[in-house]
Amino acid sequence: MGRIKETLSPPPISAKIIPMQHIYSAWRSEYIERDKNNEGCAFCFALEEQDSPENLIFHRGETCFVILNLFPYTSGHLMIVPYNHTNQISDLSAETLKEMMLLVQKAVRILEKVYHPQGFNVGMNLGSVAGAGITSHLHMHVVPRWQGDANFMSVIGETRVLPEDLGRTYQRLSEAWQADSLNTGGNS
Repeated sequence: MGRIKETLSPPPISAKIIPMQHIYSAWRSEYIERDKNNEGCAFCFALEEQDSPENLIFHRGETCFVILNLFPYTSGHLMIVPYNHTNQISDLSAETLKEMMLLVQKAVRILEKVYHPQGFNVGMNLGSVAGAGITSHLHMHVVPRWQGDANFMSVIGETRVLPEDLGRTYQRLSEAWQADSLNTGGNS
């Protein structure tokens, strides 16, 4: 006689409803609600203002300037931006490209002193499909990184939790930049 094979049914799923917790990042609303129809370049607008925590520029070089990212991935996230308003890297002179890389080098040095990161992301996103938020004016990102900085809040919650506000970041980096310039004879 044949044996009847017993099949076990999976245990019933018991769904426990856990209310979702919310952490508000009110500063993001400024980005989300900004006037997307406003013609013009955020970098060029910032250049028209005096360097301060409001426009986030803390260094102006010969062909490029250094500005904090208004919506940083981590504390200390900054950008090197050429004065030349272009989205084509081929439009930049050798002098501009050289200064960009020297400023990246200095930015890494300063960020290491101020924040002691475990690593860095350095690069450009050219074009919207590459992730550029400002597509009309190319710029180089310098992002300090730490183990675990891309935690569940960033990955799932699409929210960044930063240990300090931009005003404090501006103060720390602008002071360190100035002190480094004095110690290195003003290079970059």
